[in-house]
Amino acid sequence: MFPTGDETRRYTHPIIVYMLIGFNTGVFILEFSDPWAYELMILQYGFIPRLLTLDPLEGVLRMFTSMFLHADVLHIFGNMLFLYVFGDNVEDRMGHVKFLFFYLFSGFAASLAHFMIDPFSMVPAIGASGAISGVMGAYMVMFPFARVRVFYRFFMVRLPAVVYLGFWFLMQLFESMLPEYVGIAYWAHIGGFITGVIVALLFFRKERKRPVAQYSYYYSYSTLHCQYPAGYW
Repeated sequence: MFPTGDETRRYTHPIIVYMLIGFNTGVFILEFSDPWAYELMILQYGFIPRLLTLDPLEGVLRMFTSMFLHADVLHIFGNMLFLYVFGDNVEDRMGHVKFLFFYLFSGFAASLAHFMIDPFSMVPAIGASGAISGVMGAYMVMFPFARVRVFYRFFMVRLPAVVYLGFWFLMQLFESMLPEYVGIAYWAHIGGFITGVIVALLFFRKERKRPVAQYSYYYSYSTLHCQYPAGYW
């Protein structure tokens, strides 16, 4: 059950979202440009929880570099799809610069949650899932009743964001409790999502509303049978 789009209107171009998608894609191509590149990049830039206690500076740096690495095509496709669907409206609400810092902070918090669950692990963790989970958590708070188009068993359904994203979060909690969950950093997803919810509640809870002047401008021109300017309608 994955999203294909939403029905939330945005007022600006998601420059940072496009930049992140492009950068992640470029790094992914670089990963598989050479038979040895993938393993070398994972070992050198993946986040290793144990390293955070042995060398805190390198451990923190790897928290950020690891969120731009992906394991395979399905991994990066799924992450970029979720970023594309939910990231544009969150960026529109926060602003470009704040959104970039929020994205990176969510990824950092996700890695920290992963570290707290298994601080002695020597297995490198990679992927943008933690940061994107933060974006999803913020979206749920900002636009709880926005409709999300979801593809499920050959059918397209429209669900409120609070229903779809709430269900997604509960599934992460449930799957993290299963004994065979090893291999997927579910607690990074959980930590990132909770971070996004908290940040959105503290700073960006209210949805953007149209200024009253826009309504009056439309009304006065519509009476003259003039077309309403593109970008406002």
